[in-house]
Amino acid sequence: MHSLIIGITGSGKTTLAKQQCAKAKLEGVKTIVLDPMMDKGWECDFITDSKEEFLQVVKQSTGCKLFVDESGQTVGKYNLEMEWLATQARHWGHKTTFITQRAQQISPTVRDQCSILYVFLVSKKDSDTFAEEFVQDELKNASSLKKFEFYRVGRFIPAKKYLLTLK
Repeated sequence: MHSLIIGITGSGKTTLAKQQCAKAKLEGVKTIVLDPMMDKGWECDFITDSKEEFLQVVKQSTGCKLFVDESGQTVGKYNLEMEWLATQARHWGHKTTFITQRAQQISPTVRDQCSILYVFLVSKKDSDTFAEEFVQDELKNASSLKKFEFYRVGRFIPAKKYLLTLK
């Protein structure tokens, strides 16, 4: 099951992703991160800023939790190569988390493959887009969230508001 974490800069999306990555690693799941910024604090088995190296490691592995930070740069820029993460990586047993700032940075094909959505503060246009795509009117309120507040919603799971706890 793939997921998408979206929100403006500083809203908490990378912090949430890092917490999820550390939890997966603690649970014994191999974690692989693509982060063009090479942020500190990722507790993972493998991290790179190279999409080629990332895809090579991913395709040689099975059953991993994958994190793609700055997805607008990586997936958005290399849609044809990177859409594989959303459309076929599950056949390798992978679960991918895409992290980005705007809905339009990620193709509808990738967004449609994500079963879980985490929405931090976004524009009104993006909140309306996700309310429509996930058939959840509550997401229209995402444009008024405060720092570290977010909605978690699934394709068949109602939206629920959370406050990110910092460790």
